[in-house]
Amino acid sequence: MHLHQEPRGRAQRALARAARAGALAVLVPSEWMATRVPGARPLVNWTADLPAAKPRSAEADAPRVVGFLGRPSPDKGVDVLAAAIARLDAAEPGRWRLLLAGEPRFVDAADRARVEEALAPIAHLVDRPGWIDPADYFARVDVATVPSVWGEPFGLVAAESLAAGAPLVVADNGALPEIVGDAGRIVPPGDAAALAEAVAAAAAQPGDVRAAAQQRARERWRQRFSPAAGRERVAALLDELGIGPSADRAPVVAIAHDYLTQRGGAERVVLAMSRAFPEARIHTTLYDPEGTFPEFAQRDIVVSPLNRIGALRRDHRRALPLLAPASGRMRIEADVVIASSSGWAHGFRTDGRMLVYCHTPARWLYLADDYLGESASTAKRLALGVLAPALRRWDRRAARRADRYLANSTVVRERIARVYHRDSTLRFPPHGIDATGERRPLTAAADWVDEGRGFFLIVSRLMPYKHVQHAIDAFAELPGERLLIVGDGPMRDELERRRGDNVRIVSGISDAELRWAYAASHGLIAPSHEDFGLTVLEAAAWGKPVAALRSGGYLDTVVEGVTGVHFDAPDAPGIRAAVLELRSRAFDADRIRAHAETFSEARFAEMLRSEVADLLAPARHSGDLG
Repeated sequence: MHLHQEPRGRAQRALARAARAGALAVLVPSEWMATRVPGARPLVNWTADLPAAKPRSAEADAPRVVGFLGRPSPDKGVDVLAAAIARLDAAEPGRWRLLLAGEPRFVDAADRARVEEALAPIAHLVDRPGWIDPADYFARVDVATVPSVWGEPFGLVAAESLAAGAPLVVADNGALPEIVGDAGRIVPPGDAAALAEAVAAAAAQPGDVRAAAQQRARERWRQRFSPAAGRERVAALLDELGIGPSADRAPVVAIAHDYLTQRGGAERVVLAMSRAFPEARIHTTLYDPEGTFPEFAQRDIVVSPLNRIGALRRDHRRALPLLAPASGRMRIEADVVIASSSGWAHGFRTDGRMLVYCHTPARWLYLADDYLGESASTAKRLALGVLAPALRRWDRRAARRADRYLANSTVVRERIARVYHRDSTLRFPPHGIDATGERRPLTAAADWVDEGRGFFLIVSRLMPYKHVQHAIDAFAELPGERLLIVGDGPMRDELERRRGDNVRIVSGISDAELRWAYAASHGLIAPSHEDFGLTVLEAAAWGKPVAALRSGGYLDTVVEGVTGVHFDAPDAPGIRAAVLELRSRAFDADRIRAHAETFSEARFAEMLRSEVADLLAPARHSGDLG
């Protein structure tokens, strides 16, 4: 049984006694609380990781922001904090502001009135945004405070302050000193003068002193309050109680993916994951058997309630406002979840370890213009603009919960660092095509081959950022060449109207037909801004050269002059010039195939199994990735 706080009153004490009767152990969240509950043992809480706190302003006269995050009530010391801010403002007018973040929904009327009375004299200095995400809070404050006048059973905000490395002042009450240790300042509870003095000292730290204090706070969090530290405590407790998992039991691995509604590179990666872990269930928000690869029909698929709505299965973009709450309600029982994520699967919940294989942080949130394309309607742009702020907060919270991040390309690793403020390990995905498998001629292009003309190939979803429209324009200026486009998407009708007779578009083809298309082609055209771009490796498996945009994942996968050529702009002139260059060069098919082999599925599976084993090793501190 876990008691979050000390039982108060007859009713709470009676319920606690009844619950304890059959309990193997009574757990409390701190050493301090263990002294208050006879017979209890501490199982200290832990928190999610957080981005680094706001750096100290370089402007000497910039206002210093003092922060409070939590329930604004007298027992949390808000009236004491208000008095401290008044003292600071009297000493240095205009130099101090208070960020009071939190909601008073569970504060009774008398206590609300007391808080408002205390805040009234400094109302012009107070910003009250309501409840905000902890990462946003620590990005805005110079000094965080937890001035509680009651005995805090743990002190979540204090532990989160350590994770963010924020300068911290707490009251000497309850478990707060136990949480902070030497990584913050501790003042007597209810003493506004001492609180003001400590806040001023914390805000005045020179940059080098502040950086050292931040590092000390982060290290204390890592050792004591990180998810990794928490897991070790739980594992030790379960072993001690004789109820831990059996050492003979194989770990349960599950796979998560955003949605299985299309045939793309990310879905091929999920198939490779499922072959590496054939017993793993696949959890996803939406599953459309007709829209994605048929191999998924042989797998155990778990879906969200959204899957009952056919319109959402057929077009996942319609579900955008619903996917964050749906993802947050997906709970997976497994020792390790491998989340294949481009925006949602990293937000699925689990009590096990979370290994995120990131294809990219959500394009619609961080590369919206590229994702929508030039032709996007004003209504779409406005709708995304309204949804984006809340979705970004959800996305970053979800990313912080993961134990480890793997990036599928160099550009994605850089994007993860920029967007999520955390490290990731570069792990390339495998190409998803077996060059030894059956080939079946594709009726839509067989006549070109029979006539000895052949064709160039594009394999892509038909989205604005894929730039297929510019490839069509390029081939309009190359009447002697042929282009076969394999793919489907919202631009299909527009592209059909745009194409000339030397361009054909097909969709829904089998893998055998796709193998034939690769084998029969002159080479692949890859004009999109890809985070990795599996199709260039699929072409390489057939010894076919590639003309690829000099951007993103293609910098990792296309070797200039060896496996293909790059072009600098995804426009018709650039693509046209690259096609002519491919035609004019002689490429060594064996060297191209050897390059593709370095991205084999066997290597990918071995890597995944190693990562899972590493996560399950108890001595690792994988939850703290910086």
